[in-house]
Amino acid sequence: MNATLARPSWLEKVWPRVTAATGVGYLATAYSVSRWLTRRSPAVLQVPTHLAAVQIESLECRTSDGIVLKGWNLEPPTPRATVALFHGLRGNRGKMLSRIAFLGAAGYRCVAFDHRAHGESGGRWTSFGYHERHDVEAIADLTRERWPNQPRAALAISMGAAAVCFAGEASHAFDALILESLYHDLGRAFQHRVGSSYPAWFRHFRRGIVWFTQRRLGARIHEIAPIAHIARLAPRPVLLLTGGADPHAPPYEVQALAEQLPATSQFHVIPGAGHLNVCEQGGQAYRNLVLSFLERAVSVDVRG
Repeated sequence: MNATLARPSWLEKVWPRVTAATGVGYLATAYSVSRWLTRRSPAVLQVPTHLAAVQIESLECRTSDGIVLKGWNLEPPTPRATVALFHGLRGNRGKMLSRIAFLGAAGYRCVAFDHRAHGESGGRWTSFGYHERHDVEAIADLTRERWPNQPRAALAISMGAAAVCFAGEASHAFDALILESLYHDLGRAFQHRVGSSYPAWFRHFRRGIVWFTQRRLGARIHEIAPIAHIARLAPRPVLLLTGGADPHAPPYEVQALAEQLPATSQFHVIPGAGHLNVCEQGGQAYRNLVLSFLERAVSVDVRG
């Protein structure tokens, strides 16, 4: 997702302009790009075998809009609390195993599901976290019903973090929230990716791509904006993390998100990390941040 694209050739520079000048070509290209951006990312996942002393249970739940989600419960011998993990775009629950490993070793039960249109879950398309809010709600309900007397937290990345924001008050089922690499709004997220994750010629079709995507998702682009929803997470404590070299969730944008929760948020930058690798790049410093936050946040009952 983050690889730098090769320098475009003369033809690659010219053909989008020619196509954009013809109505049919413009619409066909914008429609195709919109479908590609919201496409499924299926995967067949094997039960992990390298997590010592953790029992693994397969889970399934259904969202309020009828999507069947597949997941795991990874449980240490004596769980002290539950952490639900929400992955990013083009990921799946298997991408969360590095976080699950240290959380499980610290005594946290980990519940990890594939979002809709990802991994083994159902769903026809992804929506950058907007409809994934129903996934968060369903998983929050499952953890509340299964373990009603234990504290619960959520750790969410990129699209998953956006879904937690869009879930709003439903996220209050969790006593604490860790949001990594969270984008500011979908318009900026698209602009950040053009020329890096996405080909530069996408910019010639932006208006058409936005038009088709809005209709596919049933939402205006200005509505798909975590900055407009994150304040609803209060009064839960929120830890916001991003990489110092993240081009898609740059520190100044994540700081703006943290400022929407002035009394309940913490904000940290992981030096040298890009998008989606703050755990790997941050190493022990990252793990210490997360564990110390959880130690404080779930030791006191803040349900309300």
